[in-house]
Amino acid sequence: MNNPIWLISLILLSNASAALAGTIVTMKSGNKTSTIVTDGKKARMEMGSEGYVIVDYKTSSVKMVVPKRKQVMLLNANDMPGGNKSPKVSVSLDKLGSGPAIAGYATSKFRYKVNGKSCGIIYGSKEAYSHGDIKKLFDAVSTMARRQQAMMGGYAGMMDACALGDIKISDYVATVGVPMRMEKDGKIGTEVMSIKLNAQVPGNTFDVPSSYRTTSVAGEMKKAQQGMSSLKQQMQQPKVQQMMQQLQQSGQMPPEVMEKLRQAREQMMQQQR
Repeated sequence: MNNPIWLISLILLSNASAALAGTIVTMKSGNKTSTIVTDGKKARMEMGSEGYVIVDYKTSSVKMVVPKRKQVMLLNANDMPGGNKSPKVSVSLDKLGSGPAIAGYATSKFRYKVNGKSCGIIYGSKEAYSHGDIKKLFDAVSTMARRQQAMMGGYAGMMDACALGDIKISDYVATVGVPMRMEKDGKIGTEVMSIKLNAQVPGNTFDVPSSYRTTSVAGEMKKAQQGMSSLKQQMQQPKVQQMMQQLQQSGQMPPEVMEKLRQAREQMMQQQR
């Protein structure tokens, strides 16, 4: 015999598991809008059409989920190749006074420099940072940023100082509060559009499909390096050099194409060094 009370209880439990209470931060950078969602235990950061990142606060794990490839890439700092250390990044923040209210939160205005280079203005809100979920969220952002910098290693030296500073800015939220707006040369780069507390988010927001293939960023980087090394060796083979010369002499390969191939080969050799 069916028990209507048991049935109603089951339905209520099913509905309760379908949604979570969380915090949703909506940001705008240029013409692109992105969201960060947290339930106080995990965070999900959208990467546009590329997918999303899941950060687990308890385990400090970072997973880059790419639905198009049905792939999950683990970003583990311990697996990153050593040797090519990231360049030193020195950030300085000078308080300039009060700023405007942004997304309903009071802000303070800071001049932002990296390695002595002026990188613009930051409007930070300690009021927004006072929320428990937001604090945990920015701890997670800091974790992801440190992994990102470790992943780049020596290649980070090719980046602009301000771009490197942007990666580390999450380390300074205790000083400036949540970076609600970042400006450079009078133009807005990134701005928080809204912060929704106690928002309802789908229960599967932080799930990763079990059918996706799991790899590591370090492993993918190693494969890419091996591929570059193999291509370099092939380009250096006498037969390849001879074939390219024959094609040029026969008029089948224009000199400008040959020059581009030569430049590409030199770049590959420099990267391997």
